[in-house]
Amino acid sequence: MRIIKLLLISLLITLPAGAGETETKAFEFLRTGFHPRGAAMANAFTTMRDDIGFNTVNPAGMADLDQTTYSNAFTNYLLDINGGYAAFGFRREKLGYLSVSATFMNYGEFKETDENAVETGQTFSANDLALTVGLADTLGQGFKYGLNCKYIYSDIQDYNASAYAFDFGLLYKAKFQEDLYIGVALLNVGQNFEYYGSSREALPMTLRGGFSKKLAHLPLELAFSFTNLNQNSNKFFDRFSHFAFGGEFTVSPSVRLRMGYDNQIHSSLNVHQDSRFAGVSGGLGIITHGFRLDYSYSAYGFLGSTHRFGISGTL
Repeated sequence: MRIIKLLLISLLITLPAGAGETETKAFEFLRTGFHPRGAAMANAFTTMRDDIGFNTVNPAGMADLDQTTYSNAFTNYLLDINGGYAAFGFRREKLGYLSVSATFMNYGEFKETDENAVETGQTFSANDLALTVGLADTLGQGFKYGLNCKYIYSDIQDYNASAYAFDFGLLYKAKFQEDLYIGVALLNVGQNFEYYGSSREALPMTLRGGFSKKLAHLPLELAFSFTNLNQNSNKFFDRFSHFAFGGEFTVSPSVRLRMGYDNQIHSSLNVHQDSRFAGVSGGLGIITHGFRLDYSYSAYGFLGSTHRFGISGTL
């Protein structure tokens, strides 16, 4: 059962918009959202503007930051898989907002077996790591841009893989509608240096786009986004089946409530009677003494659920 769950988890974020076709890429952990604020809203905020933790969703969102900021998070993922990130950013005059970050995922321990599936008494682990340097600034006329450069490393026992990749993002504050933001990001554009000694494999390149709107008479910002728009599909409109929406409600200056829904996760896992709420997420943010504490919960149906914890602030 553990092996079945591991396979389902690995396929969860690789299901394209095509009719039942699966497409696996190298370094799939790059698609995972580690930020608790973003995960609580199903990572629907392609237009988030005030949080360095969203630099892997759309790096253009860092352009509005002007203070030295930090963000750290830990994810208790499915089974005994754990991950997280640490990010730090600051503004340089005439250059823009610079950031550095590290993202990791640890898959726990595995029992080693020989070619006859007999346990040897030894164990091994698997780990993924991405180191990122980012730059973001304004372009004028309501436009902002962002760029990330990433070095990616992975190891399983005595085998390893490495790659480089880039993220590109644009963010636009609409002139024709107050508090309407439109964003687009192309993520993980690159290739392997080496992938476990085999031939080079494609990275999980992702094109995402979306918009968000602050409501005029309610302290709520709603967001809607599409992911994997670049993946092949039999029908054009199948590309838009990978969507997510979410919102952040400002209860008070110190409290934020968040909820979201990811249709790709729900569609992939809604084959079991215990998976009716798969793809639903929620969370809480508490701002106090100059920093923010974040928590999120994400439901994956019969596979279980994930919990994310984070802390961020300014220096």
